[in-house]
Amino acid sequence: MRRLAIKVWEFPVRLFHWTNFLAIVVLSLTGAYIHWPFLSTPNSAFPFLMGWARAIHFVAGWVLMVGLVGRLYWAFVGNRYARLSTFFPYLTRKGWKQIWGVLRYYLFLARRMPSHLGHNAIASTAYGFLFLLLGFQVVTGFALLGQADLASTTYRVTGWVFDIATNQWVRLGHYFAMWVIFAFFITHIYAMWMSDLAERDGTAGSMFSGYKYGEFESFADTDPRGR
Repeated sequence: MRRLAIKVWEFPVRLFHWTNFLAIVVLSLTGAYIHWPFLSTPNSAFPFLMGWARAIHFVAGWVLMVGLVGRLYWAFVGNRYARLSTFFPYLTRKGWKQIWGVLRYYLFLARRMPSHLGHNAIASTAYGFLFLLLGFQVVTGFALLGQADLASTTYRVTGWVFDIATNQWVRLGHYFAMWVIFAFFITHIYAMWMSDLAERDGTAGSMFSGYKYGEFESFADTDPRGR
């Protein structure tokens, strides 16, 4: 069988992917420290350490917001593997068939994954919920930041959050969501390597090169234009 190298992930998709990844790492590390400032002591040589942690956290929050907005924009103008509809396969009958096919493969009830070039149906669903969760983090994070200045634009835009929940519940939700994202990260790495080893389609390196590989006859969507 002929093997193809097909451009799946365009440069903006890869750029936003790594931008968001780095922002999430920085936000998680600084957020965990803000929650538990184990290095802050009365006799610390760096008395403004918490201030730096918060400053870096807020800058990374802005980077994540820009990355999410950019990825959302590309979901409307990018190729079909980047489109917004790919994150909601459960809205169509064909999507549910693909989800069931992937689930059967994961449960060792099928020998092959359903043909795909972009994300499989379950991965697409997970990424859709991840983007919603990251949006929640951005909104609640800026709402908490805005409370430092009730006259700020940040609070005027996001202050409505506290009409729904108190400060303590918003902080708890913001902190808990961080651990959900961390769990997703672990699952994501495992699934990526499993897919790459089992299917040999270049999944692990595709977010660097943009290309995925496979046998021509096994692809159900081999449009070389990616549209």
